[in-house]
Amino acid sequence: MYPSGRWRGYWEQQVYGRQPMDGLVLHFADGVITGHGADIVGPFVFRGSYDDRGTVTLTKQYLGRHSVHYQGVYDGEGTIHGVWSIGRFWHGKFALSPERSAESSTAIAEAPIEEIRL
Repeated sequence: MYPSGRWRGYWEQQVYGRQPMDGLVLHFADGVITGHGADIVGPFVFRGSYDDRGTVTLTKQYLGRHSVHYQGVYDGEGTIHGVWSIGRFWHGKFALSPERSAESSTAIAEAPIEEIRL
């Protein structure tokens, strides 16, 4: 369901707007997620879990700083959407998607069109 490797992502907050995550790498194995990246706040590590229903729970720990809770769900098309929170008062939307290589994008574009007969 979730490919390990390079991902792209963002989080939103009313004051900061949409903020991208840079150098985001996530690894998925046996229901456990690990990863790392950086954003406007600083470098961070991710640790969390996922299940076969598409539910994802993550903790984003900024190095030497605070942590952020992420709760999301897989949309069936490659993206995890959800809400991040810090305590009860700070929260916003986020999205995470695997990066697609030029090679895999070309293979999809060149795949033959199948006719569906009813």
